[in-house]
Amino acid sequence: MNDTNGTDGIVCREDFVKIDLIYSQILIYSEFVATSIALTFCIVAIIVAVKEYKILLAYPSVLVLFQVIDITVLVIVLVIAAIDRYGLYCSSVSLLETLKNPTPFCKFSGVTIYYTFVNMALWWFFHVAIFFHKVLFPFQANRFEKLGRNKYIFATVTILSILLPLPAVIICLTVDKFKYNVRHFPTNLCSSRGDMRFYSMTLPMDVLFAAGVIILIIVLWTMRKKTNFLNKESHTKLSTAEKKILLVFIIFTIFGAFTIGHESSTDATSDKFEAALQEYFECEAFGHIPGKCDRGTIEKISKPYFSAIAYILMSLTPLGILNFILKWSSVKNVGNKAVNLTKRCLSFLHRSCESVPDELSSKSDKSIISKNSAV
Repeated sequence: MNDTNGTDGIVCREDFVKIDLIYSQILIYSEFVATSIALTFCIVAIIVAVKEYKILLAYPSVLVLFQVIDITVLVIVLVIAAIDRYGLYCSSVSLLETLKNPTPFCKFSGVTIYYTFVNMALWWFFHVAIFFHKVLFPFQANRFEKLGRNKYIFATVTILSILLPLPAVIICLTVDKFKYNVRHFPTNLCSSRGDMRFYSMTLPMDVLFAAGVIILIIVLWTMRKKTNFLNKESHTKLSTAEKKILLVFIIFTIFGAFTIGHESSTDATSDKFEAALQEYFECEAFGHIPGKCDRGTIEKISKPYFSAIAYILMSLTPLGILNFILKWSSVKNVGNKAVNLTKRCLSFLHRSCESVPDELSSKSDKSIISKNSAV
């Protein structure tokens, strides 16, 4: 940071806030790790989807595939942003000018994070709701399938999931008060102001995730009740389906609970961030001693460790999706084959290493014998 008098002293770059000299690396590294994990899970999910396309393209499993597509798009945007973070987000050398006129990529990233998050929450909720209907009302679900009503339900769910996030996106792109903008440093994705972000994204996501978790609890309880009735000898052993539901419940409960805290904190401080920048700008540019302005307000707003944990937890979301897709018996068989193959390779290398000294010793003995016979 060049603490010089005038507007050029406050530039749009990574070292604007002193605390970011330490914390920016924490956020960037945690974002990199989370992005790598999420991208790996997404690639695995897509590979499985291609292999099991007959199952995953069928209703309602295709909703899970749509969630994978949402996460993949979000991760790709994060990767692009990481390549040239400040070139893509800084529309001017002046930081305040950047805040007044966000870049096209900043707006695009804001649309991406909002649309994919809300869209993913909708896919999650509708998939769990359909699962709930199949478990608690199996006869009616079978009747709907025979009558061909599933395709109308699928069409309705798809249209709702695509259209419901659009009004907030249009408002944020057209109304200057709610525009997508840089809300923290280092910047990864832009967002709208706190109240708009809360009511259009955070609150709907939390409601949908909470409703989904409650539905899963009811489904798990119902399945457990039926299992105990059919098999009275096994009251504690969980079936594969129950294990999957329990794992998804744990993942999304932890993720949802932490998201409420993190997003609420972000929403509460997003407007304060711009106000703190304005105050600091006026201090540096007009009438105060350059380099002596108080950055304490900005430092209090920054919560890097909190954000780092949020990144890592968000990267585990595809694991919950993969849990629905994967056949764990097949995964176990593949894992056993991989372990056996590794053992064979190690055994072969071990035998090869042991045979090399023996061969060298044998050749040495033969050369000595040949020399003695020649003498």
